[in-house]
Formats: sequence, structure tokens, C-alpha cells
Amino acid sequence: MKKLSLILVFSLVMLVNTQFVQATGENTPDIKSESAVMIDAKTGDILYQKNSSEQMYPASITKIITGILAIESGKLDDSVVVSSDAVRAEGTRVYLMEGEQVPLKKLVQGLLINSGNDAAVAIAEYVAGDVDTFADQMNAFAKKVGADNTHFVNPNGLFDEEHYTTAEDMAKITQYAMQNEEFREIVSTKELPWVGEGWETTLRNHHQLLWDYEGTIGVKNGYVDESKHTLVTAVSRNNLDVIIVTLKAPTSRAAYWDTMALGDYGFKSFERQTLSAGTKIEALNGKTYPLKEDLAVTLPKGEEPVQEVSSDGELQLKDSSGHVLLSHTLFKEKEKEKEASATVDSKSVETVDSTFMQSVVKAGIFLYSGLLLLLAFLVILRMRSQKHKHKKMRQVARSYVK
Repeated sequence: MKKLSLILVFSLVMLVNTQFVQATGENTPDIKSESAVMIDAKTGDILYQKNSSEQMYPASITKIITGILAIESGKLDDSVVVSSDAVRAEGTRVYLMEGEQVPLKKLVQGLLINSGNDAAVAIAEYVAGDVDTFADQMNAFAKKVGADNTHFVNPNGLFDEEHYTTAEDMAKITQYAMQNEEFREIVSTKELPWVGEGWETTLRNHHQLLWDYEGTIGVKNGYVDESKHTLVTAVSRNNLDVIIVTLKAPTSRAAYWDTMALGDYGFKSFERQTLSAGTKIEALNGKTYPLKEDLAVTLPKGEEPVQEVSSDGELQLKDSSGHVLLSHTLFKEKEKEKEASATVDSKSVETVDSTFMQSVVKAGIFLYSGLLLLLAFLVILRMRSQKHKHKKMRQVARSYVK
């Protein structure tokens, strides 16, 4: 449940934060790769893109998702019995032997450090029961982290027309994976002694930029004829963390040069800015609301985020071009309901007051009318009494005349 919650939260965060904020007025690098993207690994903001939503074949960078699924299975200490299917895997291997028992964590290390295709199959079979079921898990995971243009059919990236992704999707998958400390540790390992039944050696990480580019902390390279050279790189430098994905580079040298050029451009041109928790934001209703958490966005250096608050209390931080970088609710529905309730209560009081006054007026009119009627009745009685008195006096007067 904890893992699922993290995935769902991450999906929501990605849906909100992944925006394009390429710097203006700067010379962006001219890269050879057919597709590429660079994002801030913390905020998800896109700092550079080239055909980043076009479907491409990933090759061995597929193993990023295989690795994180294995780690999150919670079975790293389990012993895996290697199958004959795993042993027969084509391409780069760690030379597993059929029936060999290997800890799952060691298989993940062989997968991510030495790109072992045999390790990938062994992992898939152990975690999900078979490769097809594991591929289903991979696709479900991709959807949960927002990688909607991705479809996997195997755990190692060997070519299949139905096995594809995009630069943007791989950036999202990698952003999620790099939040896992176990994953980060493995992909940043440069060398690792390997002792197996069929092979004893020192594994050397296939990602050359771990040695050649300052701040590199992983993650994975790949190649098959149909995909050409693919590369995913995480770099941390100058208070900025970026993930760079290059797909279909003509040579491995081009993939590495493209990545370094994008990294140089990113660190030179962008900075992460944070609105701290407690910062007071004024809403359209005239009230101010303090931020309950830090809000971070990545912008070209020297540019300030534009703040806009919608009528329903939604804060948006935008770049100078108007792209929404981040949305944040200043007050929740309950608070709106309280305000609405207060308004209703106020109106109710006004209604009660108005009704009371109307009743008082009506009562006053009724009493006044009653008094008028009583007065009229008394006047009539007095007039009749006077008339009767006068009549009696006339009768008395006539008696004296006689």
C-alpha cells in the first residue's frame, strides 16, 4: 500500500509539474540524437526537449524500470534459481548458469551495472512468474508514473516492434527510480567484484560519464541496431539535479557528447527557485494564505516566477512565456465550505432579522388598527349616550309645559 501510494502521489506530482521552461536568448546545443529531453529531477520541469514525445526503441535503458520493480518487490534478499530461459538470453550477459542460485540484489547489480540480459530474465521470472506477466507489471508501472506513450514486452530491451518509449517517458520513469536510495546506490557504482558459477570478474559500469563528467550519478546506456545508441544520465551540480535522456544517437560518442552539451547548457542557464513554507500569498478574495509547504520551480537564471491566483483559490506559478510550472491549492474545499457556510449563516441572520422586523411592524399595525376600532366604538357609544340624554331632557321639558 505504501508503494502504491508513493506511485500515485508521484503521478499526480508529475501531471502537475512537468512543463517546458527552455531559456530564451541563449544558444541551445545542437545535438546529434534524434530525440532528447532534459528535466529538473526535483521539480520535473522540462529544460530542453527535441522530439521528446516521439516513440523510439529504448534498448537497454529498459532495465531502469526492471531494476526499480525488482527493488520495490521487497525480495532483494531472496535467492533466485536461474532458469534455462535466462541462461539463453541474447546479448550482454553476466554469464549465469542454469540452476545457479543468486540473490535478487546481485541480479539487479548485474542488470544495471553490467547490463546483463540473462539477469533481466531471471529477475522477471522470479518477481512475476514469467516474462509476459512481468511485462504487464512494467506497463502498469509506466502508466502510474505518467509514461503514457510507453509499451514494454520484455525486461531487457531486446528489439521488438511493440517495445517502445519516448524520451519524456524515460525521464519520468528515471525521475521516480532515482528517488529510491537502493537504486541510486547501484546505478552510481563504478565497479563491483562478481563471483558466480560461470564467471568471476570485476563488473565495470557501462555508463562512461561516471568517470568523465562531473556530478554524474548514473544511470544507464543501451544499444540495438534498431534503436541505435540510447542513454539516460542523472547529474547533480550547483544545487541543480537534472535527468538527461538521448535516444537514437548515431554513435556512443555522439550520445555522450550530446548529454554533456545538454548538461553544460542546463547548469549554465537554469536555477531552481523555492517559495518557502509560510510565505503569504494574497488571493482574489483579499485574504492572505500562508504556504503549507515549500514550492520549487526551475527557471532561466534571473527570471522570477509569475504568481497568479484563480478565483477558486488555486495558485499557479508561471514562467515569462505563461507556461504553468506548478499549481498549488491555497485553501481546500472545507475552507471554502466554511466561508460559504459563514455567508449562508450571515444571510440567515439577516433573514431572521428581516422576518422579525416584519412581524413587529405587522403587530404594530394590528394593535394600531385595534385601538382605532376601540376608539371608534367608544365615540359611537358616547354619541348614542348623548342622544339618549337629550331625548330624555326633551321629554322632561314637555312635562313642565303641560
